[in-house]
Amino acid sequence: MKYIASLLLLAGISTVSAYDNCNACGVVLEEDGIKWGVENNDWCIIPSKCSNTSALNKCFSFPEYLCCDGCNVVEETAEGKWGVENNHWCGIKDSCFGNNNSNNNNDNQPKSNYKYNSAIQFKEAPYDYQNPCQQAGKIVKESYNGVNGGNTLNVYLPYGYDKNKQYNIFYLMHGGGENENTIFSNDVKLNNILDHMIMKGELEPLIVVTPTFNKCEARTFYKEFRESVIPFVEGKYSTYAKSTSPADIKASRMHRAFGGFSMGSASTWAVLVNSLDIVAYYMPLSGDNWEANGGYGKAKSVADAIDKSGLSKNQYFIFCATGSEDIAYPNMNPQIDEMKKMPQFVYTSDFSKGNFYYLVANGKTHWWGYVKHYIYDALPSFFHEY
Repeated sequence: MKYIASLLLLAGISTVSAYDNCNACGVVLEEDGIKWGVENNDWCIIPSKCSNTSALNKCFSFPEYLCCDGCNVVEETAEGKWGVENNHWCGIKDSCFGNNNSNNNNDNQPKSNYKYNSAIQFKEAPYDYQNPCQQAGKIVKESYNGVNGGNTLNVYLPYGYDKNKQYNIFYLMHGGGENENTIFSNDVKLNNILDHMIMKGELEPLIVVTPTFNKCEARTFYKEFRESVIPFVEGKYSTYAKSTSPADIKASRMHRAFGGFSMGSASTWAVLVNSLDIVAYYMPLSGDNWEANGGYGKAKSVADAIDKSGLSKNQYFIFCATGSEDIAYPNMNPQIDEMKKMPQFVYTSDFSKGNFYYLVANGKTHWWGYVKHYIYDALPSFFHEY
């Protein structure tokens, strides 16, 4: 700073007048009685009477670093909060920590820099993704006492799981005649696919839970999900829920997803209709909404639930998928067609611009051997709008 100041003085320019006043009070350097800060990647002078009230859009970083687009804090130093984007350090804007309502309002929160595909097509995971991965996650068998009695579920923890970090969480339901073990069994091996996706950077590390509706019904599982499963799992493992209080579960909804195959898809639609306040992302796979009848009725029951919730269009996201030869296609397709006509749904797989998509895999039938690839295609689009 002394070198810069000297050059300015030689040019007849006052050091102080050459720099703007800072809007906030973060001191990076103090020299010759002058306190210096950095805002919007340039030096500024901190006034003697300093207030933080106008600092919400500022970024505190050294001039050679850009401001982050997002708000993911990787490190905090005396100079400020820092993130990493596009493999470079960047400064976290103060607006990330303003008075945002994280419960049901993400309008003022920063957008992710994730690069979406607006029209995702069916693509199978690479064949070797089904083999064990050198960076393998861990599957934990858990037992809990729920509203329907004792029950079990499986929890997938990503490689390097750290209880001091926060993780997005995806609850994934099996189909009819199956159980909580199906999805991570040798027949499906979804855990291997997740491991490879995470290792290759195609998916952020997340927690995946496979519960079961076998102690109730597929379409009534949402009650056990809300009252028993979430409190048990998120009370034990590290998610974005600060606690298992109803308020904190609602506040973390943008980091929670629910999906399912076949009858598990019926569970998914039921969770959507009855639990929009605690889940933001949905993945119904090869199954229609059983909460109503007929394509229009099924679509309208979802739309009505959304209207009742009071959520904005950028606060819920639905990624549906099935095969053109799937036994669920004739019932699922009319519902999707009706949803496309309704104002609550903006059709695209770019969730920065819409909230609803339907992937149809040509020639595919009602089988986990195909459905696991729908998950491979859909899951990377989740958890970027928060």
